[in-house]
Amino acid sequence: MELVGNPSRSTLILRGILNIIFGLVAVAWPGLTLYILILIFAINILIVGMFAIFEPLFDKSNPHSVLTALLGLLGVILGIFLIARPEIAAGVVTLLIAIWALSFGVVDLYAGFMASSEKISGAWFMILTGVLSLVFGVYMLFNPLAGALTLVWVIGAYTILTGMLLVVASFFTKKLTQKSPAKRKA
Repeated sequence: MELVGNPSRSTLILRGILNIIFGLVAVAWPGLTLYILILIFAINILIVGMFAIFEPLFDKSNPHSVLTALLGLLGVILGIFLIARPEIAAGVVTLLIAIWALSFGVVDLYAGFMASSEKISGAWFMILTGVLSLVFGVYMLFNPLAGALTLVWVIGAYTILTGMLLVVASFFTKKLTQKSPAKRKA
């Protein structure tokens, strides 16, 4: 647990550098990054599907062996489809995010207007949050592939920033083994 509570400098530097590299790749080549992530996801579905198809052969006690094999077949078909058409996966994920943002936008607007009618200070923050969510949701809804690339850029910027913060944090980290003078006397 020492690593979790007080990671070493080298651990922080390594995590930071890896984050920065991933972030730079994501920002420099967002289309390629998105394609590779979708490809990894599709291959995962394909492999899990293949195992599910053959699972009833190894587990004779499974009362749902036909359903398991059918779900496995569906996974294989979906995996092959996503490998052949990765833009579909990007579009579906982006549309789900759009629906999520639109839903929260409506809820936040409602909450903001209710708070405003009650003369609660700061209600405009909720209204602004709702408007921002609605604008983001509409953008993602009508531009799913561009929205997916935008998400890759945001993820890239996030990982670059966290990487830099981890590297800086490594210079201020002390090991737990370096006990304070008060603890040494005890």
